Amino acid sequence: MSQLVTLTETARDAWQGLPHVVPTDRKVAFLQQLLDAGFPSLDIGSFVSPKRVPAMADTKELPARLDVPKGTTLTALVANERGLDALLDTPGIGEALYPFSLSESFQRRNTNRSREEAAAEVEAFTARLHDAGRRMYVTISMAFGNNEGDPFDVGELVDWVARLEAAGVDRLGLADTTAQADAARLREVYAAVSEGRPAERVPGAHLHVTVEEQESLVDAALEAGCRAFDAALGGLGGCQFAKGAKTNVSTRELARQLVARGYAVALPKRALDALDELDRAARALAG
Repeated sequence: MSQLVTLTETARDAWQGLPHVVPTDRKVAFLQQLLDAGFPSLDIGSFVSPKRVPAMADTKELPARLDVPKGTTLTALVANERGLDALLDTPGIGEALYPFSLSESFQRRNTNRSREEAAAEVEAFTARLHDAGRRMYVTISMAFGNNEGDPFDVGELVDWVARLEAAGVDRLGLADTTAQADAARLREVYAAVSEGRPAERVPGAHLHVTVEEQESLVDAALEAGCRAFDAALGGLGGCQFAKGAKTNVSTRELARQLVARGYAVALPKRALDALDELDRAARALAG
């Protein structure tokens, strides 16, 4: 039996990196296309200051305007208690994404918290989310190195993964926020974090790549045991708050690569058949 690889479509990460704000009506139409095609996991927005990220100001409005099939997960990012309160007050969003950073400097710059403060927040937020029947997804940014001048240590990453798991988070992702990883670094990191861990608990990958790098880096992650990826149709986006960030992994090219390598992709056939059309739709929003 083919090994299953899951995908989360990160529309949020695609849109927040654009030079213009995508109108709400166009977001809704695009997201509904994805839902109708059978995408099971969509990262649709963030509950953050609209002054800082104006592209996400309409996040609360989106779920109510979507026809979401049963079993589909909508995710939104939260970076503080105010954001979590807003998410919990929004029906239809079943998962919060919290941005934790292995780089102390970036954690403070991105969320105005130390790593210790952020870890305590993750624990408290996870408990509140579980009480409300919702899930917590934590991405560890700068997980393959950083350009902030902070030291990088794989053992430290392993320790933080264990600590965040102990806080009860439902899933973890490792983010190459500023595109520091090559194939060797990906293998090194995943070998360390997967040791002694069941396959279903190996963190996913949120990679920022160039078109030329994507195939080799995805192959390296797969070879090292990664079976979950964040991706974006059109290969759009990246972190606008990090210096040197590249774009997201292209959902269309990732799915094609997985099929060619003999993996099963956690998308229905109608979604796989529609990837060209959906890729064009994503690029139209960026245009």
